[in-house]
Amino acid sequence: MRVALNAHFFHHPGTGSGQYLQHLLRYFEQDALTIDSVPLFQPSIADLRKVWWEQIGFPRAARRTGAAIHHVPYFAPPLVPTGPTVVTIHDLIPLILPEYVTSPLVRLYNALVSRAARHARLILVDSVASKSDVVRLLGIPDQRVRVVYLAPDESVLRPVSTEETAAVRRKYGLSESFVLYLGGLDKRKNVPALMRALAALPPEIPWQLAISGRVRTDDAPLFPNLPAIAAQLGIQDKVVFLGFAPDEDKPALMHAATCFAFPSLYEGFGMDHLEAMACGTPVICSNRSSLPELTGDGGITIDPDDLPAFTDALRRVLTDAGLRADLSQRGLAQAATFTWARTAQETFNAYQEALR
Repeated sequence: MRVALNAHFFHHPGTGSGQYLQHLLRYFEQDALTIDSVPLFQPSIADLRKVWWEQIGFPRAARRTGAAIHHVPYFAPPLVPTGPTVVTIHDLIPLILPEYVTSPLVRLYNALVSRAARHARLILVDSVASKSDVVRLLGIPDQRVRVVYLAPDESVLRPVSTEETAAVRRKYGLSESFVLYLGGLDKRKNVPALMRALAALPPEIPWQLAISGRVRTDDAPLFPNLPAIAAQLGIQDKVVFLGFAPDEDKPALMHAATCFAFPSLYEGFGMDHLEAMACGTPVICSNRSSLPELTGDGGITIDPDDLPAFTDALRRVLTDAGLRADLSQRGLAQAATFTWARTAQETFNAYQEALR
């Protein structure tokens, strides 16, 4: 089966869509799924040229390859497909969180791709929660939407020595007991709620918060000023901003952390907390959108707006070694159910179904 893939995000390997594309291509080759995948892309493009590529350039190029299936692996389907088209929609942030629509052009683009999604043979989504969103907000029949889970990146699954965790503590100035947050720092990630919950802990409990990501201090509407919030809460000496921690440090940071906290308000999948579970790190995460579905009984889920409950979960994990050990084992078992080999196989199955 020849499949043409819109590989626009090949140029953006640090993004979730870029990682998804690269993992699919790698596993299509490794798993001998009888797929002849043809990634199609132009040199790095943006703005209206990107829209032209999605709506005109890619469908034309895909048709020229003679591909049986055209796969758009992010929310940018063509309004007029030139062949049987499968679209992966990772999330519907612009429709669920309208404050993320920052201009009339973005609003117009969202309307275009939302309408175009109805012309796809099948829609792939990363979670049951996202399937519900797609059916409800895009008006696509339930029977044309398939859940295909993603998986942790293999790089976080490597063994980590005690020497490596000690080295990463020294590098970033981290204590023996610290809570790790790793991910985006925009408004929906809800990091201030984590800071408030930690600030409410009894003073006798030692803790430190390590935050990885690009910190904004310019009062941008979608990016809270985290250093200012820490100062307002009087915890500035307990919060360590790591900046962009390189990928090679991520496994050691996960293993060194006492727990990983992820209070996000909306995730189509939620890769960061799943990778923490795959490292055996105890996880406390939000009970919103896809997160409880993916976490299962492998972590503690809380209402991120319930400050006492959030603080109590942190207190229990920080002070109870037996609970941490139990969460570590349950998290490892839950994370092991998600593999990229399974993702590739189920994507291949969706291609076959779309042809039928």
